[in-house]
Amino acid sequence: MINDEKYITFLKRIIACISHGDYYSVKELSQLELEKMQEKMKKSKCSDSNI
Repeated sequence: MINDEKYITFLKRIIACISHGDYYSVKELSQLELEKMQEKMKKSKCSDSNI
């Protein structure tokens, strides 16, 4: 899963976007992070099934 340091960085980016009223960027950042997390989960499941 996501570690605390990466999550804090992600949240700081979201807060900065919201502070500037850039809600489109919030959506984009969230979507990119979600895709990265899903990809890691897929890789984790594949490596677990190979054991």
